[in-house]
Amino acid sequence: MKVLGITAEYNPFHNGHKYHIEKSREMTGADCVVAVMSGNFTQRGEAAILDKWERSRLAVENGVDLVVELPFIYACSKAQSFAEGAVDILKGLGVHMISFGSESGEISNLYEAAANLIDGSEKIEEARERHMKSGISFAKAGEIATAEVLGEEAAKLMTEPNNILALEYLKRLIFWKERGHDIEAVTVKRHGSGYFEENSEKGFAGASVIRKMESSEEFGKYVPENVACALEGAENTQLAAERALQANDCLFRLVRSEIVKSSPEALAQVYHMGEGLENKLKKEIVKAGNVDELVSSVVSRRYTEATVRRLLTYVLLGIREYEPTKAVYGRVLAANENGRKLLGSLKKQDGHMPIITNINKDELDNEIVQACLRYDVLASDMYNLIYDRDMYAFSDKVKRPYMAGLNDR
Repeated sequence: MKVLGITAEYNPFHNGHKYHIEKSREMTGADCVVAVMSGNFTQRGEAAILDKWERSRLAVENGVDLVVELPFIYACSKAQSFAEGAVDILKGLGVHMISFGSESGEISNLYEAAANLIDGSEKIEEARERHMKSGISFAKAGEIATAEVLGEEAAKLMTEPNNILALEYLKRLIFWKERGHDIEAVTVKRHGSGYFEENSEKGFAGASVIRKMESSEEFGKYVPENVACALEGAENTQLAAERALQANDCLFRLVRSEIVKSSPEALAQVYHMGEGLENKLKKEIVKAGNVDELVSSVVSRRYTEATVRRLLTYVLLGIREYEPTKAVYGRVLAANENGRKLLGSLKKQDGHMPIITNINKDELDNEIVQACLRYDVLASDMYNLIYDRDMYAFSDKVKRPYMAGLNDR
């Protein structure tokens, strides 16, 4: 079986995602498509507009054969960690190829840039720090430093969000290739629109645009019909956009409570807290009226909006470890018959990566996996809390993977 791997968030699944799956199958001749997908919190530190179970079901109904969860500690993290976790899990699932979207669309250019970034990493970091001392932001300093060390073309590649992740995927693939695991990389040029743009004529729009237009009559043009139905039929018959706003309000109240009651010393222990940010949070929380205002007040030349949102999510979950435990495993969220065949073949292999379909029954004697998995469970509990959902019915210890053809009977 020729297996293709994809990394995704599907927040929400849209026509561009469907195009990527279909084009990737066409380009590779893959027999099976596996997606590693973020759970209930995204890479930007935001709660997804639909939970991981619903998003994985929709993905399987739109062309993916197997969906496994990218553990929270990788998914809600910077691009490098996000990519490393995703590639390592796909490797553990035995993929032969990994496909990702990019603004470039040229795999040779991206691969060369990734290799150069590895070789020039120390010089780039030194140059970045030098430029930041003059008051330039972290992101802009990185762009200037890359241009100095590798040239303008390489720096230009890193200004687009999908290219940034593409380069991180490739850096990890190079890491494994040097260790005897050669996985082919394939890229599909983003079709029709950029992340912050829309193209109504072709029915493509970036996820950020789609999340903002759910109450619009135009919304259905950009997503498959089953996705539109899932969003419009959200619990309490409210639009997912309205639910997201309510969830943000609840998240803010919970985070505010944690910041107010915690001492600066206790806050300083939160994962990725640093450089006096705990004092900044204590100061700004009394003035902020919502999570967006709090984020805006903390963003600085070193800390981007995404970094701050992730930090607030760590506060929400109470992650107070210098370096949380990381592990790779295949937590199954959804599969069709083809995906189940792949899982069956993997389980017959000696020393295979842990495959988890039921966290209550599967033998998890690996303490590292258990430690990492508890963040996933906790993230789901907090997601259910901020969305005011039944804590038991939607618990990770109760929910089961969607199995197309089996659950439907």
